[in-house]
Amino acid sequence: MLLRVRERGDEVHVDVDGVAGRQQCVLNALSELQRGAGASADGTAGRLSIRASADTLRIRFRQRGSARIDATAIYWRLREALLERAAPPDASLPAR
Repeated sequence: MLLRVRERGDEVHVDVDGVAGRQQCVLNALSELQRGAGASADGTAGRLSIRASADTLRIRFRQRGSARIDATAIYWRLREALLERAAPPDASLPAR
């Protein structure tokens, strides 16, 4: 899986490759971030555009007004959500 988050001007671009079956996990994590980011009266911190296929997600956030989108927070939250989902809860390292 490849997770890439980068800033371009007033936009944050999120690309996730190899996400098959975990798209909802990514979208849930983004919703949590948006709720915690002090969204505006209509519930958004900016414009959001999502393109998805069977194995990829392309997400673009455009900031609205003075709302600041933190690319680092997006990266770490998505990384946590994807790694948490990838490993079964009872997974342990093999004994040596």
